[in-house]
Amino acid sequence: MTDFAFTPHERAAVYRAIRERRDVRAFRPEPVPDDVLWRVLEAAHQAPSVGRMQPWNFLRIEDTALKAQVYEHFRDVNARAAQLHGGDRQATYQALKLQGILDAPLNLLVTCDRSRGGPHVLGRTTMPEMDLYSTCLAVQNLWLAARAEGLGVGWMSLMEPQAIRALLGLPEAVVPVAYLCVGYPVDLPPDPLLGRVGWREGLELADLVFENRWGVTRPSRSVDTTLTTASEPVFPAVLHPRVPVRHGAGAVAKHTDFLHLDALPDDGAVEALRDRLGRLPTPPGALGELEGWLLRLAKIQGLARPVLERPWVVVFAGDHGVAKNTVVSAYQPEATALMVYRFLSGGGVINALAREVGAGLVVADVGVDHDFGAAEALVAAKVRRGTRDITREAAMTPSEFEAAWAAGYDLVMRLEAPDGLVLGELGIGNTTAAAAVLAGYSGLAPEVVVGSGSGVGPAGLARKQAALEKALHRHGAACLGNASEALRCLGGYELVAIVGAIEAAAVRGIPVLLDGFIVGVAALLAVKRQPACEAVLLAAT
Repeated sequence: MTDFAFTPHERAAVYRAIRERRDVRAFRPEPVPDDVLWRVLEAAHQAPSVGRMQPWNFLRIEDTALKAQVYEHFRDVNARAAQLHGGDRQATYQALKLQGILDAPLNLLVTCDRSRGGPHVLGRTTMPEMDLYSTCLAVQNLWLAARAEGLGVGWMSLMEPQAIRALLGLPEAVVPVAYLCVGYPVDLPPDPLLGRVGWREGLELADLVFENRWGVTRPSRSVDTTLTTASEPVFPAVLHPRVPVRHGAGAVAKHTDFLHLDALPDDGAVEALRDRLGRLPTPPGALGELEGWLLRLAKIQGLARPVLERPWVVVFAGDHGVAKNTVVSAYQPEATALMVYRFLSGGGVINALAREVGAGLVVADVGVDHDFGAAEALVAAKVRRGTRDITREAAMTPSEFEAAWAAGYDLVMRLEAPDGLVLGELGIGNTTAAAAVLAGYSGLAPEVVVGSGSGVGPAGLARKQAALEKALHRHGAACLGNASEALRCLGGYELVAIVGAIEAAAVRGIPVLLDGFIVGVAALLAVKRQPACEAVLLAAT
């Protein structure tokens, strides 16, 4: 290890991106966000190039009609090339998918401008093809960065350069190098495509490493090229078999214990901590709001020295029927599943924050309109693929309400020894649902509780208000002053799960950090259902 080496986790991430880069041919329809695309292109632009000429350009192709023309060209070339093979090999060749050109939300042509920098670029005089090699390095950078972002890339190599040049209006000096399909993959195959279809067996590295002269292989010896276990990211066990959970002096907590739970331990720990703070060589109140936090933690935990050594972040995800029938968000409903994938891959902002403070993180699917495969940080607790449209009917049935509540409650009850809990939510349309719950329970007017949410403009805000008015007209009488009915008729599965999680935290005496409007509404309704919940809640500042 040198001073310039990456940390073990950083190194593992780099090797993982290289190891798991795949040629992808099946894509989901949602677009690639501009910020993600520009990060990927910036990575490509960082590729080394001879003489610093940077000969590459990136041509974005999103026009449906133009993609169809490109597709027809590739299909024609593919059909002619297949005739060069016979028997099973021809059938395998013809089975290689070109549909990704049409299905991927973005096609990207990487080109090499062979005139850039003039005829005497440093290093190109003796090796004129160096500009092409540099462009290939840009393609590889792009591909690896795309893998790290959860994107799939397919390299469609069966093209005739002159035809593509004419179709896309390329100057004569510009060479099309890589025609790429880019988007979020339907799945990421464990093995390269050509290997899976039996096209050719992979070669062994040892047969390709020569010593000093061509063809002279190194003496046979075993070399372990894998990273050590310590280098791999550690995902602690999330859920555990139900065991008695003790609170305070040792009462075994069960569902029925909640109503009889003393809200807080006695004040001995608080007084001890206040005495310690008073003896610090600082003016009274010098710690500001932090002092109040510490005292409240001491009261919740019953400890004169409160600790936050094993915090957990739990994100509940669910879709909303109202978002399918009314444009109430700046994003399409399909973005919920996309964001779940991002969190599971470790690429979200909350992932970075959790890593920074050493918190465990899990995502609970309680109602996403998508079927996820198994993932280490995913809790599968789906009640239904999205709630019903609250402008037309109740969001969920009584049994679904109970299932969503139990998903949140049970998850927190099964977390291993948490001493802090941060709750989050994910779901297109959930600010609309949260505003509806707040208005339905409190009687506040829609214009008082509705905000821009994901960033909708005036027209979107008006649509949200209209949707709330319609929902409240249908359900308002049953929801007014009734927390459970407001959640059931107007809420979302993730909102109800958060309520269950807060109630479980109160049973276990776990401090809960509140952040954001949606979690705040869920906390309010949890307190209205069970006032003892207020004891464990801390507002983020």
